[in-house]
Amino acid sequence: MRNVEFHRHLDDDNALRVRFSIEHGQVVEFVIQLECRFGEGERFVPVVRYDTAHGFAHCDRLHPYDATTKTAMPTDNYNEALDVATKDLMSNWVEYRRRYTVWLKRH
Repeated sequence: MRNVEFHRHLDDDNALRVRFSIEHGQVVEFVIQLECRFGEGERFVPVVRYDTAHGFAHCDRLHPYDATTKTAMPTDNYNEALDVATKDLMSNWVEYRRRYTVWLKRH
């Protein structure tokens, strides 16, 4: 089994953390999450995570004060799920960050 892990910085305050395992050309597990920093010197926090924990591919919409929302991914395999997750986070990270910022200001 081959394990791959890396960070992809989107800008100074936003990055993707990516980790996946491949066996015989097939993804057998993965985690890809958007991590954002909301202030100078603050730590990065996960905002949206796609993973295969619990035995199925799903998306976790993380909330600073409420429960996480978990949505199953309607994909045929983990290769496809990882591709869909990567495309979603690369295309929508600005909106996900904006939404999380709104939630932070409500408290």
